[in-house]
Amino acid sequence: MRSKIFLFILLTTLSAYGQQNLRRIFQPANVVNKIPYGANPQTGHYVQAGDARIYYEIYGSGKPLVILHGGLFGSTMEMGEFIDSLKTSYQVIAISTRGHGKSEIGTSPITFDKKANDIISVIKAVTKDSVTILGFSDGAYTGYKVASMYSENVKKLIAIGAGEQIPGLRKVVPFTKEVFKVDAAYWKTATGTYASTRKDRRFLERYGQFL
Repeated sequence: MRSKIFLFILLTTLSAYGQQNLRRIFQPANVVNKIPYGANPQTGHYVQAGDARIYYEIYGSGKPLVILHGGLFGSTMEMGEFIDSLKTSYQVIAISTRGHGKSEIGTSPITFDKKANDIISVIKAVTKDSVTILGFSDGAYTGYKVASMYSENVKKLIAIGAGEQIPGLRKVVPFTKEVFKVDAAYWKTATGTYASTRKDRRFLERYGQFL
């Protein structure tokens, strides 16, 4: 029953966002990023983190600030306005988290410990300084974990939309076809290395188990 309720709420939300596209959740409908955040070959890099290659982009200069997008349907592109604003004063490190965008999902089960290790691998590849982390939703939960595991590397944490989570409260079911209809252009970027529907379904199933 919970699965059906969650699916109904999610699809209703996607329909509401459909007019402005999922990739512009934090932006007005008439705004389109001039920079393809999350898929910008001019500033993109990879780092090997355990069983997966993690993709990240760097913008601006100054003190390092890590940006972490939301999970499941999130991507670096949704954090575009934050990057636009912050890159004028900071070295922004925008990371596509495991299984999102151009980052690989790996072969082992997804955990917050593993996601935290991914982030610290990127941080250590970019800077020796401690960083500020700005995370939204799943990115904020990941930020909590990074800060708790690697406190010496985190100067400040800004967590948006990440309240208390109760294990087993919700179940995410694979609904690839319905979700893909909402915004094909978004999924072309968000699925990154996962081009086929079958692989995307695998991602949804594995990420659902993680949630």
